[in-house]
Amino acid sequence: MNPMDELPQKIEHLVHELSVLPFNDMNGTVEGPLTLTNYTTWGIIALVTTVLIFTFVARRESRRMKLAAESGSTAELAPSSRFVSMIESGVEFIRDMAVDVIGPKEGPKYTALLGTFFFMILISNFYGLIPGGKTFAGSIGGTVALALLSWLIFVWVGFSKNGFFGYFKSLIPSGVREMPLAGRLVLGAYIFLLEFISTFLVRPLTLAVRLFANMYAGHIILGVFGAFTALFWPFFEKGLSWSIGGIGVGAVSMAFLIIMYAFEVFVAFIQAYVFTILTAVYIQSSVHASEH
Repeated sequence: MNPMDELPQKIEHLVHELSVLPFNDMNGTVEGPLTLTNYTTWGIIALVTTVLIFTFVARRESRRMKLAAESGSTAELAPSSRFVSMIESGVEFIRDMAVDVIGPKEGPKYTALLGTFFFMILISNFYGLIPGGKTFAGSIGGTVALALLSWLIFVWVGFSKNGFFGYFKSLIPSGVREMPLAGRLVLGAYIFLLEFISTFLVRPLTLAVRLFANMYAGHIILGVFGAFTALFWPFFEKGLSWSIGGIGVGAVSMAFLIIMYAFEVFVAFIQAYVFTILTAVYIQSSVHASEH
């Protein structure tokens, strides 16, 4: 049998595997908003994993601080393991980012929020790289929910810090507000409309689509190279025959699969970072809206 004859079926199977499906019936359809889906299940697993990791680290650090206080030895303050040290470095990285972006006064307040976004997206993305696993970022519903949460937070910060009218007034630059009446009415109204659409529509949309598109596209690419490898190296495909050319195509596909898998590990970090730093930027624009 020609391996290329099986390719459409492989692609169809791949698309099906990446679809939102009921968790207990991979061949069924989602019938309602309360259906437990495969992506929802893996999102819950990622959330629970994040909570467990930080609970474990917090307890270890609390015990370490207690021992240091009792012994008076600063050596007890050193991280107790490489894993704890890695988590601490990640938290320090998020804290420094929050301070740099939002400011030294307000930044530390949002470290826990930004850290939750970063680590949950990162852990979920890693689960998506496990065969059979899913990242909630591979579903547009998952990224929309996360983007809406980010949007609600930075809009709430804008209103709470500047007041209702103050936040809306900040959508018009101070230079435009100081122009003559005609300029304020014409140019001010135009800029206000653009900023309103950007803040209340474009920002949550781009947050959701950017994360979803990058993760979904990466999994499609991995699946395609995996399909080519399976078709031309038919260890487990009955009815397919070996050939010299097929062995070469399979070897190239496997090489690209390994390269792309390594790249997707990098993308998992980058997309978690991009979502987190954009949320920090939006919070910064809300905190300092009155200065615009």
